[in-house]
Amino acid sequence: MIEKTLGIVLKQIKYGETSLIVHLYTRRWGRIGIMVPGARSSSKSRKAHLFQPLTILELDLYYKHGRDLQNIKEVKNHSPFMHLTGDPVKSSVALFLAEILHKALREEEPNEELFDFLDNHIQLLDVTDQGIGNFHLYFLLRLSRHLGFNPGVPPAGTELWFDLTLGIFTPSTPINGSFLRPELTSLLIRFLTIQASEISTVVIDRNKRMELLDGILRYYYLHLEGLGEIKSHKVLQALFD
Repeated sequence: MIEKTLGIVLKQIKYGETSLIVHLYTRRWGRIGIMVPGARSSSKSRKAHLFQPLTILELDLYYKHGRDLQNIKEVKNHSPFMHLTGDPVKSSVALFLAEILHKALREEEPNEELFDFLDNHIQLLDVTDQGIGNFHLYFLLRLSRHLGFNPGVPPAGTELWFDLTLGIFTPSTPINGSFLRPELTSLLIRFLTIQASEISTVVIDRNKRMELLDGILRYYYLHLEGLGEIKSHKVLQALFD
């Protein structure tokens, strides 16, 4: 039976001489894998370009529950990007976010609220003109809410440290040695409290941006068991340098 859903590309893997295995996060089933025979062949009818990181697809699948790889009948681009694939900064951010999502989203269960969050923010990344250097920081903190380890927002007006291990704000230096100092904690709180339209209002130099990103990634490592090493943030570091 043919089933329809929307899906976000997390990763593609070359298979054989011309095929692809594509990992997706779908609105209907959560995470799935699909086999795309001949996607890398020379035929003009093949659509390998559709399976770039974070592309949002409309899928017709021969879906069978419990199958490792679903078979595809038809696929088309649901929301073609205007700028993301042609902009080196945005495409690097997309590559980084796709790696995070590929390693963090493991549930083969639907979560429409999470899917809609991803859909909305991917399209925002495509069209926004300002604050691109801050976008991934904002995104990761918002994503943590959906993954179940959101740090919350502390009362204003107090100098605080953020304890990465416990996921709490504290008025004194955490004794476990895994924390963000007050200057970075203030930036963290700022990203937690702004709206997407305000991302560009956070003024942060490149060194603090990378320090904060490293801290957020440590927070992910501590609270998502088996996340594994995130490699593409090094591309961001080189890009923003």
